[in-house]
Amino acid sequence: MNEEQSNETRPVEQKPSEVAVEELPNTRALQDEFTREMIKSTKETEKGYYTLESKTSVYEMLFPTGGEIDGIGYTRKGESSEAFLAGILYNDKTEAQLSVKYTNVLSNDETGIGYAKELLTNSIGEDMKFEQIDGKGKVTYVAPFKRKETGSYGYGAYVHPDEGWGGVEIIYSTRCTDKTKPCDPQEETFKERAYKLISSVEFLKKKESEQ
Repeated sequence: MNEEQSNETRPVEQKPSEVAVEELPNTRALQDEFTREMIKSTKETEKGYYTLESKTSVYEMLFPTGGEIDGIGYTRKGESSEAFLAGILYNDKTEAQLSVKYTNVLSNDETGIGYAKELLTNSIGEDMKFEQIDGKGKVTYVAPFKRKETGSYGYGAYVHPDEGWGGVEIIYSTRCTDKTKPCDPQEETFKERAYKLISSVEFLKKKESEQ
């Protein structure tokens, strides 16, 4: 196959807003009007995932093609904060919920990070033992949790850049509805999907002209 033929079969990278609704891929993320506003391209970044662009222009992350953001509950204050909730339906019919909150008010020193982890723990309502993961330009704190009273379980995480202020809080969870399957955050597929989203957070460095 020559280069010209290859380009003809390669998916075209376009913003969803540049494509007629009837021509968009038939995925939950792009068929939902609000969700597609935050999707970077109609082309999947990797199989089953698009790239989500925060409306704060501060970070981006992977987002499942079967995800749908609650537009009514979405909140943002300029570039300083953002919060949204998304329901996810995977091809294997399993479901999950994704909560994402960004704020730039916390410093990334020991005090600020400690406060961020405390806020996350209080939000989930369970004691959490965080694992620290150092990445390129960022640090991630992640911990599994199980809520006995509600039957929900998942992972909570706080991701912050190496430099500057602020970070992203992520809660990835589901409910124990099928007693024949392991209702545990350590279940392989569930853990893999949670870590994929959490580890995909990237903080965007602005061009000097935009600063």
